[in-house]
Amino acid sequence: MTDLAVVCDFDGTATVHDIGDEISKHFCGADYLALQKKLFAEGKLTTRAIIQSIYTPIRAPEAQVVAFALQAAKLRPGFLDLVAAARDRGAPFFLASGGLRQYVEAVIAAQLPPDLGRHVQVRANEAVFSADGLRVTYPGEEESRAAGCEVCGSCKRVAVAEARRGGAKYVIGIGDGFADRCLMQFADRTFAREGSFLHRYCQQHQLPCVLFTDLYGAADAVRAYRGTDQRA
Repeated sequence: MTDLAVVCDFDGTATVHDIGDEISKHFCGADYLALQKKLFAEGKLTTRAIIQSIYTPIRAPEAQVVAFALQAAKLRPGFLDLVAAARDRGAPFFLASGGLRQYVEAVIAAQLPPDLGRHVQVRANEAVFSADGLRVTYPGEEESRAAGCEVCGSCKRVAVAEARRGGAKYVIGIGDGFADRCLMQFADRTFAREGSFLHRYCQQHQLPCVLFTDLYGAADAVRAYRGTDQRA
């Protein structure tokens, strides 16, 4: 066992493309998704509101949405290596996502060998499918608000806190988006996808991060960690 843990974003980090966006474009239209992102950029939608709005018009059943996600999902090079490195070190691996649990779990089950899939702990939002449209619920919202986050739908600080309650003294965070600002704040070392929102945020605020395009470097950091007295 180790006092290390990994908290990794899913859409655009563990995967090459943002699967939530791909779902919205496919079922709601590219123009609709672009409008929601514009409203968010203008401050007219909160993070929780855009998580809901990009899915609201979807009336397709869960099986159809998940089937499309499985077709659209391509894991980022190095992701399997990263999970394997965490498993081999006995380091908990949290896949913390502002996306929907149903498609995240389906992709992990389909694209990871069973022994690696069992090591991944998914923390994500929940989709409620109906003929009236898709509704999103936030299982971690109460703890997020209690921890001081009024913004994220599925705050990464909750996953970091869970890792620390389990004994982690050093948390490696990996992300790319707006909600990963909380991951940057609470992890001990952060990897940011090159060219992403998180990369630009770190530049603007002069925050240290390790840039990535693949996840092999993050896997190497997991393997190289030697404890809080000799950090990776």
